[in-house]
Amino acid sequence: MKVLVTYFSQSGNTEKIAKAICEEAAKTSYTDLKKLEEITPDMVAKYDCIFMGSPLHSGSLAAPVKECLSVLKSTSGQQMAGFITHMAPAYPEQDMDAFEEPMKTACREKGIEYRGCFDCQGFLAEAMHEPVQKKLGIDDETWAGMVKQMTGRPNQEDVDNAKAFVSRLFA
Repeated sequence: MKVLVTYFSQSGNTEKIAKAICEEAAKTSYTDLKKLEEITPDMVAKYDCIFMGSPLHSGSLAAPVKECLSVLKSTSGQQMAGFITHMAPAYPEQDMDAFEEPMKTACREKGIEYRGCFDCQGFLAEAMHEPVQKKLGIDDETWAGMVKQMTGRPNQEDVDNAKAFVSRLFA
């Protein structure tokens, strides 16, 4: 099986998970790791399985990931799984469904089998702390607790969970 792990990352969180997914997939398959800007629709069409990663921006996949999904080619027999990183410790199940929907829709439209999505808390870039705190209307004490919760993420447990996600897909 030929596997592509591709991702969009600004702070390094999604990239860290992409590398873990690639490492695990490479144990059983030929695997390439590419930043989203390095791929083309023709290139992606040559893979049997695609792992596509995105941070959440304002509760949605990053715009470059959505754009990539919109230009994928129809490919029979291809599979896709997603992975996302975000600053929140957890989201309700219904939110996860909404985050995954652009991937599910692209897969339905292109005849690609959707295999699920791994999600992981990451650390919000320092430059975004004040604007996000203000947007969410969170007091300083609550925000300090959120920052403490996300500090050091993704951590080794997150990396191990990403690898376990891949192992389950390939089992």
